[in-house]
Amino acid sequence: MEQETKICQNCKKDFTIGSDDFNFYEKIKVPAPNWCPECRLIKRLSWRNERSLFKRKCDLCGQDKILIFPQESPYKVYCYPCWWSEKWDAESHAKDYDFSKPFFEQLMELFLNVPRLGIILRWSA
Repeated sequence: MEQETKICQNCKKDFTIGSDDFNFYEKIKVPAPNWCPECRLIKRLSWRNERSLFKRKCDLCGQDKILIFPQESPYKVYCYPCWWSEKWDAESHAKDYDFSKPFFEQLMELFLNVPRLGIILRWSA
């Protein structure tokens, strides 16, 4: 199949799907996309927060830090040094599965109790 120009169903801009792309979609048995590459990327990354920063206390050391979760969030959030320190043990948050309770209820409980890394730092060499 040759390349095809389509209109993105999200932003209404034209985008081109190449013949190699069509071969790939056929190989993995998925339909050709209806959204342009940029809109697909935005959709895939929409759950990430790397632009909104909040001043809040680290839940381990108690110091004011700039993190990606607001103080009102229901999660335990650790600053970068605390996250990588030996001050806490990730295995202490392990739970046995209780067959008498619904799975997703237990998953949510675990999700809310396990600390999160408050900010991702990228170091350049």
